[in-house]
Amino acid sequence: MKFIASLLCATLLAAQTLFAAPFAYVTNTVDNTVSVIDISTNMVVATIPVGHSPQDVALTPDGNYVYVTNLFNGSVMAIDTATNTVTATITGVFDALSIAITPNGQFAYVVNQTPNTVTVINLNTNTVTTTITGFGGYPTGIAITPNGQFAYVTNVSTSTVSVIDTSTNTITATIPVGNQPNQLAITPNGNFAYVTNIGSNNVSVINLNTNTVTATIPVELQPYGIAITPNGQFAYVLNQSSTTVSVIDTATNSVAATIPLPASSTPENIAITADGNYGYVTYGNLNEVGIIDLSTNTVSGTTILVGNLPTGIATTFIPPSVSPVFQPFSFSGKIVSQQGKFKLKAQWLQSISSNIIAYEIFAFDQLIAIVPSNAPLAFEKTLHPHNTHSHHWREKYQQYLNSKYKVRAVNSNNTRSEFTKLDVQI
Repeated sequence: MKFIASLLCATLLAAQTLFAAPFAYVTNTVDNTVSVIDISTNMVVATIPVGHSPQDVALTPDGNYVYVTNLFNGSVMAIDTATNTVTATITGVFDALSIAITPNGQFAYVVNQTPNTVTVINLNTNTVTTTITGFGGYPTGIAITPNGQFAYVTNVSTSTVSVIDTSTNTITATIPVGNQPNQLAITPNGNFAYVTNIGSNNVSVINLNTNTVTATIPVELQPYGIAITPNGQFAYVLNQSSTTVSVIDTATNSVAATIPLPASSTPENIAITADGNYGYVTYGNLNEVGIIDLSTNTVSGTTILVGNLPTGIATTFIPPSVSPVFQPFSFSGKIVSQQGKFKLKAQWLQSISSNIIAYEIFAFDQLIAIVPSNAPLAFEKTLHPHNTHSHHWREKYQQYLNSKYKVRAVNSNNTRSEFTKLDVQI
């Protein structure tokens, strides 16, 4: 029982991490900090000191690290999201502005504004591997295609978008867009990029299969930050001078709604939660983060006070709600002693399904262990059956244990499958 108790304690702690609420990470440019917002409560739960004038923030796909660009001290910092502490400082960047991480989590691409370059960082070693040159003046925004093959960079001074082939880290195309392109976002299917043109008050739509502009959508004054919903149906564009949000229907490439923001606010950037329910907007001049309910396209009355001049924002992944599906595994026990002792052994291989994150084992309707699905487990338990003098005691005890031990799967959205009963072998 001591083993089971220790295992339960350890796995419960692990489960707290597995089932942790999603977070938003906000760069506070003047304070040189990053605010961590617990999205489940919309409260700041940590403030992390970083470098001079932090600008942008990006999360690794596994959610384990946040990378922050520091504009004025030539560095990028890695934050461990489990401890909310800086664990690495990467130098060799200059005027680091925007950052994007490849879908495989191997590399970060950092836009260096003044030298007109993009730095490539190997995230396994947290070292600079390449600096790419040849961009137009004042590169600003960056986004990477879902397949990781290309990175797109906006050039404000030349009103173009540069295309980087990530396999060679060379520029393979330059696309004319609107006046003074600032930020861009790529649809989840990888077919289109939406570019905010702050100087011409419109959004350029680039067909990424041909690298040509196929639509230009008028919005309001000085479109700046942009984000696309996880289903790809809508693009949300922050109009700084109008203090509004233009909601673009990507099927028709037209503005479907306009959302007024607080009149005194200067919206900087927007991050959409991965369930597509909310948009979190940094209000730079108010030192706040606002919340948009995307189901109604209305601004919540609640704002979150963060640091001084919040700019960049990113949210952790919120797993979709998908019912767990059991993969074949063994959960069985065996009576090994005829002197009244029973040993239970449960063992299974790593789950094939990436959706399952843990198994919960119950005995006599009590949770006795939580087992991560990526770790095989075997344990034994010694019991003391009664009435062992009967000729059929093992068969009866087998039926008894079959009804008392069971297991169920837990998926990445913290929902659970039906129970599977223990199969006791004589």
